[in-house]
Amino acid sequence: MGADSGRLRYASFLTVLIICALLLSVRVVYLFLADAQRFPVNTVKIVASYQHISRKQLESVLVHYLQTSFVVLPVQDLQADLLRLDWASEVNVERIWPDTLKITLVEKNPVAIWNNSLMTNDGHVFTIDSELQDDSLPQLSGPEQQQMDILQSYQKLSKLLEGYGLHASALQLRENQAWELLLTNGVQLRLGKRDLEKRLLRFCRAYPAVFADKSEQLASVDLRYARGMAVQWKQQTGR
Repeated sequence: MGADSGRLRYASFLTVLIICALLLSVRVVYLFLADAQRFPVNTVKIVASYQHISRKQLESVLVHYLQTSFVVLPVQDLQADLLRLDWASEVNVERIWPDTLKITLVEKNPVAIWNNSLMTNDGHVFTIDSELQDDSLPQLSGPEQQQMDILQSYQKLSKLLEGYGLHASALQLRENQAWELLLTNGVQLRLGKRDLEKRLLRFCRAYPAVFADKSEQLASVDLRYARGMAVQWKQQTGR
């Protein structure tokens, strides 16, 4: 009985000793691999358009990681920090042995301004710290959570207008669910709550003969009538 107890204590001691040795070995290996002087990051390859995000902005994030060993550099943390940049949409960080980081960054591509924020084609809304100055983007506005419906409506109406040489600059869905479309020449079109494309088509077909020669004097057109339309000229509004 005493011999068995002694052997059990010896086996337990040996097990603890082996575990300690393994932990120590792991620690030694980690310290070896974590040595930034032994495994430095010597090359950083960046694939990016630099349309809105500058190389300087990327470097301001990278500087916190480049003193880390290539082997243990926290790639996921670096990706997360790069994704926090205002215009970053997708980021992929790849380790290429023995000393190279490859960073691929895709920027967000806004297609419209939504209630003073920016919106991508999939309806994602985001804001930026700096002031946006891009007159090429249409101004869309309306109730929250309806941005995709409004964007899709804008795209349909805009395509219809382009077939007649006209272009839209803004579309608004009012709280009463009535639509208003603004053309790039400043003309406002009141489309009402239904049959938007049908009503706009009526305007487009009338435009060459009725409005084209005096479009600069035109203020707004109300297309909510079943037949015909109500026209308001700038001299009537004092504009």
